[in-house]
Amino acid sequence: MSQVTLAPETTDQTPSQLSKLSHAIRGKLQFMDYLVRAAVADVERFQDEPDPGTRIFIRQLVEMHAASLRIESQNMRSIGELCDTLESMVSEAPATFPTPNSPGEMA
Repeated sequence: MSQVTLAPETTDQTPSQLSKLSHAIRGKLQFMDYLVRAAVADVERFQDEPDPGTRIFIRQLVEMHAASLRIESQNMRSIGELCDTLESMVSEAPATFPTPNSPGEMA
């Protein structure tokens, strides 16, 4: 999943790069949501399962989901990178205030 951990460029972040990063983050969050839901459902199945063999299998599924969640959560620095990029884009843009004769001015 290295495509999600894109290195932010200092101030030359284009809207296209920002869009790609935000799409990657959305995909990662959707995947993590899936993993959480699957893990919770499997824990519930595990608790209700009387067969020892099936309980072993379900436990392995839960462990697999937990391991995947740990890995995915370690890669979440991309959200921080996105926040840094967004903040730098607005802090570097000149603040424009409407002038008295500008169109769209509210009276």
